[in-house]
Amino acid sequence: MWPDQETGTVGRRQHEYLSTSCGRELTIGRLALGDARNPAARVFVNLGGCAGCEEAAWAGLTVAEARSLARAILAEAAAAEQECQR
Repeated sequence: MWPDQETGTVGRRQHEYLSTSCGRELTIGRLALGDARNPAARVFVNLGGCAGCEEAAWAGLTVAEARSLARAILAEAAAAEQECQR
């Protein structure tokens, strides 16, 4: 992954990019929704397109949902790694 800085109307946003072995370009970043009085922080994951895919998919997650997704991905990665070492 490599970070990318973009300047928008809401301020500085950081996106992370990941190229998968099947050719997808994933983008992970933050969304600033709401206003200064009622901010609503979100994390987004854009699965990008790939050869043979008709559409890209994305999800906007609350901070708690993003943390749950991260824990699930890390747990699955650890389990897959252990299975491959057997």
